[in-house]
Amino acid sequence: MHEDEENRILRNVQRGDEAAFSTLVERFEERIFRLAWRITNDAALAEEATAEVLVKLWTRSRQWRGESPARTWIFRIAVRTTLDVQRSQQRWWRRWSGWSPAVVDKRPGPAELVEKAEDCQLTAVRLQAALMQLSPSDRALVHLYYFENRGLPEIETILGVNRDALKMRLARARKRLRQLWNTDPLSPLSE
Repeated sequence: MHEDEENRILRNVQRGDEAAFSTLVERFEERIFRLAWRITNDAALAEEATAEVLVKLWTRSRQWRGESPARTWIFRIAVRTTLDVQRSQQRWWRRWSGWSPAVVDKRPGPAELVEKAEDCQLTAVRLQAALMQLSPSDRALVHLYYFENRGLPEIETILGVNRDALKMRLARARKRLRQLWNTDPLSPLSE
């Protein structure tokens, strides 16, 4: 979707246009879910975060002033909300530490589904496992840069981190991912 069109749709959402909001949801829901899943590695948490992001997009749309593109504003809300959902889930589990995680009915997440696929899907599983070794904020950075093809200026706005720090974090994340990939005995790179 073109940036001007995204901006126009969000302006219409600001005016309470439900059809424009439906269009916004249709175009961003899957991308928000993928970002949330990449950060949390949990399908249920990603769904919860996606739902919260969509509610915030509707209720807080008037806060967008157009200083950045609509998608930048949307991804900024998505990253922050996902990190909040993940933190709240971790706090919730600490309160119920007597519960066994095995008691909770956990639906199979995307990682479990991917593991059952063939060779190219094995690579995706390995990549996700390596990504999970990064901090949630670094996973968000990697996702936005590599999977959403966002540039550093836009990511700077989304994450609220200056560009030099982003470059350094991205370089460290790449180095860490390379190390993790090369230490995996199944890695074609470690042969």
